[in-house]
Amino acid sequence: MVDLEGLSFLEELPLGELLAHWISLEGDKALLYERLAERARGMDVEGAVGDMFKLLGQEARRHEKKLRTLYTRKFGDEIPAVNGPSLEELSEIRELESENDVFAVLKCALELEEVAERVYSILAEKADDETLRAVFSYLGSTERLHERAVGSLIRDYDYRAGVKKEGVEA
Repeated sequence: MVDLEGLSFLEELPLGELLAHWISLEGDKALLYERLAERARGMDVEGAVGDMFKLLGQEARRHEKKLRTLYTRKFGDEIPAVNGPSLEELSEIRELESENDVFAVLKCALELEEVAERVYSILAEKADDETLRAVFSYLGSTERLHERAVGSLIRDYDYRAGVKKEGVEA
């Protein structure tokens, strides 16, 4: 479940602080997805799941790099640490321990992508120039694509498993 209190905290941050914090969280997101991809490869988990985590990790790295460039152009080379919610505090993302966890971890990844889309929306609202607004809007739209891809994988994975997981909607 997405932590609305954590999102409220992020909404209150000035643009520079929010951007600095989100750069850090995109890096954390990349590490998390890279670990999940590696873990999926080491287990008997369907290849599409590992491929999805690998793709999401690569995209998070790309976003982190783009945000660093934007930050340094606007605010200078030093990106400060900002005390704020972690990825785990913003969503219930967890590690992949066994094949039984795949569905729940994918669902958490979907929520994490929803959080990312919301953060880019907040950044776009706070942006004080058209170029920043356009970049943040673009990055938010890529998060929506990630949501759709993960949602599709959840439905496909569920379909092949032959059993609808109770209480989980994709």
